[in-house]
Amino acid sequence: MNGTVFETGNGEQLLEYLKAQGMAVVVWNPTMDMVCSGCHAASVVDTKHTFFEDGGKAKRACIERELVRMGFRQGQSGFYNIVESILLIAQMQRGQPIRVTSDIYPKVALRRGSTASSVERTIRNAIESVWKRSNLRTLQEMYPYPCDNLNGRPTNAEFLINMAGNFRE
Repeated sequence: MNGTVFETGNGEQLLEYLKAQGMAVVVWNPTMDMVCSGCHAASVVDTKHTFFEDGGKAKRACIERELVRMGFRQGQSGFYNIVESILLIAQMQRGQPIRVTSDIYPKVALRRGSTASSVERTIRNAIESVWKRSNLRTLQEMYPYPCDNLNGRPTNAEFLINMAGNFRE
């Protein structure tokens, strides 16, 4: 069997090889941070998710997997609205103002053939559902951001912006 050998701990060398071979692989490190090698940068330093160029398919898959791990259901109408919203926010330039209600919801609605108010409602319902039925300890590990909301869950904008931060390039 032919194989390529890499130095232990040299993740960048492995990622460069995978990129050169056109491979997309998901690698879990011991701290459970996810690195997707189908994405943009070849470095894993100080990033939770790293992406090479593949048209965003690997990024979308990573977002979907992360949401499912949190307790979101793919059959729920808000699931794909959340994925689209996170993708849109993650693609924005740092420092650019993020106006979820006036910018993100209408764009998601246009992509998904819906209305902005429907997008907002389905996202809110999906977040409420996960925070009601999922294990709170698991949620706190996967979503370590403070929730100042009286409901004990993040608002739509807080959730989308914080999650998108994990997928920024």
